[in-house]
Amino acid sequence: MSLVRVTTEIYKPVFNENEDHFVDKCPYVKHERNRVHYQCRCKAGSYITSRQEYLQHIKSKTHKTFIENYSAYYKEVDDAEDTNKKLTKDNEIMKRKLEIREKEIEKLKEKYNKAEKIHKKENDKLLEDNNTVKGQLEKIINGFDGVCTIINSF
Repeated sequence: MSLVRVTTEIYKPVFNENEDHFVDKCPYVKHERNRVHYQCRCKAGSYITSRQEYLQHIKSKTHKTFIENYSAYYKEVDDAEDTNKKLTKDNEIMKRKLEIREKEIEKLKEKYNKAEKIHKKENDKLLEDNNTVKGQLEKIINGFDGVCTIINSF
């Protein structure tokens, strides 16, 4: 015999926009298996496990009073919970995106530093080559100056 996981959720009525108040809507489908168990906040310890229990439960005076006063006592709490869940989810997504961007930044910094080292090395080599060519040109110019001096002396 295996154990079966039972999922329990809090029962929340549905808002009827046409009549501007909350109404009961059965969360169960006929002949449904592996149903979710619901806890109704109209009375402590009130659990609903089937469609038939639900239909009996919503007829009770305690539940009817609960539905009439739902917007005054529970709606704000439920909305706050939903908002909190959404913000928590959004926050986690943003944290993951931030982590990805930080990794990208680190990779780009490494590439930049590597490119900067290569650029510095190439620049140093070009300066060295430039100085070598400059020295050679000075020697050639000095040689021409010597030849010009000899030619002018004739």
